[in-house]
Amino acid sequence: MGDKEVRSTSSAGSAACPGDRGSGPGSVAAPVRARRRAQAEAEGFVFHTRARFGFAAPAGSSDDPRVRWITQDLPGEVARELFAARDAGAGEQQQTVILARALGHAYFREWGRAHGLHIAFSDIEFADFSIG
Repeated sequence: MGDKEVRSTSSAGSAACPGDRGSGPGSVAAPVRARRRAQAEAEGFVFHTRARFGFAAPAGSSDDPRVRWITQDLPGEVARELFAARDAGAGEQQQTVILARALGHAYFREWGRAHGLHIAFSDIEFADFSIG
């Protein structure tokens, strides 16, 4: 099989970093987690979610926050930021802010829209991360 790993969370669970799975540092899974972390930080990851997402826009705008299915490639710098936040003890809300900023940049700003606007990312039903 390939080197693909997926991590899922729900809004009721805690946030997780891409490829973060398994037990503590002494477990058999620790070398696999370290390899997946290095891969995510170097190559980026795919983030798939169903959540309320958008930015404050006039009523009826296609970018007004609403529940959306999103699959988005995110760069390694986002993985590094998520892991650094988690390592520093950041909670789910802080990690969600990192993901909201990254999604807003990749999803809206890629086409030159929404520069400087506040991105809304809430009501997360699930979040999947895939690497490799």
